[in-house]
Amino acid sequence: MPTDLGKFILEEAPGGIIATDAHDTVLFWTKGATEIYGYDGDEARGHKLAELTGMPGHPVKHEFGADFEYLRRRKDGQAVYVSAACKAVFTPQGEVQYIIHSQKDITDAKAQRDARNVESRYRGLLESMPDAIVMANSTGRIVLVNSQAERLFGFAPRELLGKPVEVLLPNRFRGGHVSHRAQYFVQPRTRTMGAGLELYGLRKDGLEFPVEISLSMIQMEEGAIVMSAIRDIGERKKAEQKFRGLLESAPDPMVIVNTRGEIVLVNSQTEQLFGYQRQELLGKPIEILIPARFAAHHPAKRGSFFEKAQPRAMGAGTELYAMRRDGTEFPVEISLSPLKTEDEMLVSSAIRDISGRRQIERKLLEQKLELEQASKAKDRFLASMSHELRTPLNAILGFGQLLNNQKLPLSMTQRYAFAGNIVQAGQHLLHLINETLDLAKIEVGAVTLSLEPVALDDLLHEASKMIEAMAEARAVKVYLGEPKGLHVRADRIRLRQIVLNLLSNAVKYNHKGGQVWVDTGTADTGRAWLAVKDDGPGLSPEQLSGLFQPFNRLGQEGGSEEGSGIGLVLSRRLAELMNATIDVSSAVGQGSTFTVGMETAQPQTLPPTGANEALPPPAAALGQRNKPVLLYVEDNPANLRLVQEIVKLHMDLELLSATDGNSGVAMAREYRPDAILMDMNLPGISGREAQRRLRRDPATRDIPIIALSANAMPLDVEAALEAGFVRYLTKPLNIKEFLEVVGEALEQAR
Repeated sequence: MPTDLGKFILEEAPGGIIATDAHDTVLFWTKGATEIYGYDGDEARGHKLAELTGMPGHPVKHEFGADFEYLRRRKDGQAVYVSAACKAVFTPQGEVQYIIHSQKDITDAKAQRDARNVESRYRGLLESMPDAIVMANSTGRIVLVNSQAERLFGFAPRELLGKPVEVLLPNRFRGGHVSHRAQYFVQPRTRTMGAGLELYGLRKDGLEFPVEISLSMIQMEEGAIVMSAIRDIGERKKAEQKFRGLLESAPDPMVIVNTRGEIVLVNSQTEQLFGYQRQELLGKPIEILIPARFAAHHPAKRGSFFEKAQPRAMGAGTELYAMRRDGTEFPVEISLSPLKTEDEMLVSSAIRDISGRRQIERKLLEQKLELEQASKAKDRFLASMSHELRTPLNAILGFGQLLNNQKLPLSMTQRYAFAGNIVQAGQHLLHLINETLDLAKIEVGAVTLSLEPVALDDLLHEASKMIEAMAEARAVKVYLGEPKGLHVRADRIRLRQIVLNLLSNAVKYNHKGGQVWVDTGTADTGRAWLAVKDDGPGLSPEQLSGLFQPFNRLGQEGGSEEGSGIGLVLSRRLAELMNATIDVSSAVGQGSTFTVGMETAQPQTLPPTGANEALPPPAAALGQRNKPVLLYVEDNPANLRLVQEIVKLHMDLELLSATDGNSGVAMAREYRPDAILMDMNLPGISGREAQRRLRRDPATRDIPIIALSANAMPLDVEAALEAGFVRYLTKPLNIKEFLEVVGEALEQAR
């Protein structure tokens, strides 16, 4: 500019003066422009004018030499209506060098003008409407309100005209509303009442209240006008809050749906059951909660319910399923109740998850089926058992009747033969009864095991000796594999029972001159195995399927070999109690192999005694003996050797031993030891039964008896002490505790 006076005049001139280059970049910006748009000169210079003041749908105008009006945007986002004129400054070559923009804020004048136009056209119509009506122009200024709106918001007549529509909103919403309003004018659309938005109005006295608002656009020659119909829903909100409180207090999830199938209200129980947040459900179709295979047919059923709406109680006999947000389905019961409101018909659904009940019903059904199967199995078991018991009884009674008939001319040889048959049948009957009782004990959980390290080599050697006579009688050779030094975790008595059963079967059901191989080893899994293989006739697939069924002798019922059909069943059940398995492989003409898989164990060794542990002194001699006597009743050789070593190293006494309950009782009566160390799980009779017999005998009733067992459960210990055992030691032995307890028992006997 040529002089400072010229700059001063431009800066202080009314309105705003803006200079841009030919590409719309701001070069000059006066204080008047700042007052209109809110940008100072430094902020504006260097930016495109359209970027600073542009409104979507209202491009910058360059109508040189003519005045025009258009809608612009302030820095704070507010719309401003301006009157503008442009003049171009050209270069000597005739190209545009500068564009001078002269602008004036006529927002208020525009509002007054729009108000006059709208007033003349719509005042009578708006006054006849029941709702509060507020009309605003494109700058957001109020151009018309009806008396209902003035009363609703507490303003005097015409007091609202020309004010920004945000004056009717709470402060926290005003900033966001400006941008929403501007966007609405770019993309106008009709919005009906109750569009699911949480809206609030503000009265002149500062009181907020909830509202519903419908919006519609009116195009006039002077520009677009937005008409807002506003409804105070405070009373309805109170009613809804009261109703929502009732919903929240309901024990079941509640879902309220309108005639279009849209969810309009849910309680927190619904959120918890279905995994949705409340806002995720509101306005969504109810089919969102229904599995896809049912959802397609649900709208028709929903429509028929609304046509003839009546309550439907829970458990109406319909198989219903619902679906959670994660897609999982679950069975439900649903009650339906129609709700008549001012606006429309709704339906309230109370939903109950019955997964637990269905699970209980399934379990009851399964238990019923199991009981039925168990009853059938029991009937089959009793029928088979009756047959098996009658077979030896037939021989006993038959030969007994022959012996009892004095009229028969029986020779002495015949009498001996008949008596032998009776004894043999009786022994078979006793064996059958014992195995049946053992199986029954396992079924009711009455079998107690003593799990400890068992040396497989020793056990196999012992078992092979026990079947030598049977094998020799049938000319069957039994071969034991090379000793492997393996130890397994098992109950020694029960494992020996399993091995004896497998060996006796391999011998009995072999051919004359047959062979049996026994071997042990470890598998890749780290478990030990014991295999018994024979070269007998083998088993067919049908026979294999019935191998472990009680009293099923696989067609050998009429054979020459006696058997109960229980041994393998009993062996498998015992193996399972020891975390062991029994598997079989066989083929007709190729023999059979039975394999027992077991947990490996470290051999039981003499635990070291700490140097700082004071050991009790040796027990004093009792009576006329030079040394006190301790009787140890134990069937496990490794445990027996351990106690022998402990006594040899730490105690001055004489140690006697017995390997079963009956011999232990006999030795106690014969030698009258000063104390007895009694294992609880013994062959023949248990340690508890042996102790009971010794207590009944006056000669042994006062001998202190110490219980020893691998069972360390408190109930086992308590039961033994209540039965009269003086102390209860558990395996593996703690040497210090063992010496103290034995020493106390010997002192008690003095």
